[in-house]
Amino acid sequence: MNTCTTQKDCEICPLLVGQTAADDNVILQTERWVAVLDRNQCYLGKSFITLRQHKETLSDLDEADWMELHQVIRQLEQAVKEAFGADVCNWECLMNNAVKAGRPTHIHWHLHPRYLGGTTFTGEEFPDPKWPRHLENAVHMVGDETFREIMQALRSRLTRA
Repeated sequence: MNTCTTQKDCEICPLLVGQTAADDNVILQTERWVAVLDRNQCYLGKSFITLRQHKETLSDLDEADWMELHQVIRQLEQAVKEAFGADVCNWECLMNNAVKAGRPTHIHWHLHPRYLGGTTFTGEEFPDPKWPRHLENAVHMVGDETFREIMQALRSRLTRA
């Protein structure tokens, strides 16, 4: 399934063209949205949820976009909480970097699961020292094996949903 429509000069659109649910970083893909796991796991389960059609502002979303996004949010939050024990899931939709660079914006969300006291997954610690404040410029790059295990933990819970 790939119903992505693109916009010239958008930095996000080229990432979506040809993307499929079988890609190594795709957690969940629907007709309108795709969720991918971020390599930077400063928050265990940190992901991007992107509209597959190029729309630049939240006011451009139609009712079907919002309804499907709601289902994606519910599924992802449940999977993250079950897989890793997240206390809360924070969502951001900023798009400041595109505006600053003079490029078109593209609707996408950042999912930041938060953990009171941090958490451990497969023996690796994922601290959350600034809970409940936002971690600025935090970096916790994970290796290939940990990345695959995080993906498996999320995907296995989504298939049960």
